[in-house]
Amino acid sequence: MIEDIGSIANGVSYLTPRMDFFSNAYIALRQKEGRILNDDEVAKLPIASQANPNKKEWGMREQSSSRFLKYLNGIDKPITILDIGCGNGWFSNAMASVSSKNRVVGLDINVSELEQATRVFKKDNLDFVYANLFELNDEFDSQFDLIVLNASIQYFKDLIGLMKLISRFLKPQGEIHILDSPFYPASDIEAAKNRSLQYYKNMGFPEMGDHYYHHSIESIKDFEILYRPKRKLASLLHRRKDSPFLWVRYQTS
Repeated sequence: MIEDIGSIANGVSYLTPRMDFFSNAYIALRQKEGRILNDDEVAKLPIASQANPNKKEWGMREQSSSRFLKYLNGIDKPITILDIGCGNGWFSNAMASVSSKNRVVGLDINVSELEQATRVFKKDNLDFVYANLFELNDEFDSQFDLIVLNASIQYFKDLIGLMKLISRFLKPQGEIHILDSPFYPASDIEAAKNRSLQYYKNMGFPEMGDHYYHHSIESIKDFEILYRPKRKLASLLHRRKDSPFLWVRYQTS
């Protein structure tokens, strides 16, 4: 199925033709992992129920999202935010809740999650769009103060190329933030790739290995680190383990 460009279907705006080459396998895998939640569960995220098989992970994401929302609270002007890889929209909604004067656009290529997002989260300053970033023309150029990639950077093969592309979307002195995503020392990438391939094979979705990418720490050398994971010993002193991932920021001139 291909939606017309510029159309709105089930609350989702389509900026590029709909193509399901990736999303069908992705959604099926997430279903098997217990990551596809009903509307009531999504509405409460990042708070997860005791029955959620990924509750521990959501506890970590609760802390990382809280840090970022505190950062947004410290910005003393209305801003526009693009959430790339927004999924079911929980984080887009959280950012839109910081201030009604801010505008948030959640973007993804998974239609079922986008449609769920529009059902669950309804705010005047929040929109959800379907778009392949690499097929956009100038629709987003110079439109956003902040771009956020929360647990989504690993689905983009060329990190440097992606940063160059989405920097176009920023206003002067705009910012790109990457949260809850793994980066590896260059020497560890091959082993990490092999682990991922074996995981997808064991789960019955070996084709997903072609859509999951491992980025090096060196590739974000121009980013500022805003959060660095605590050492393992220190984390034992906390009631709940914090995010094991960096939070990094890139600022344009």
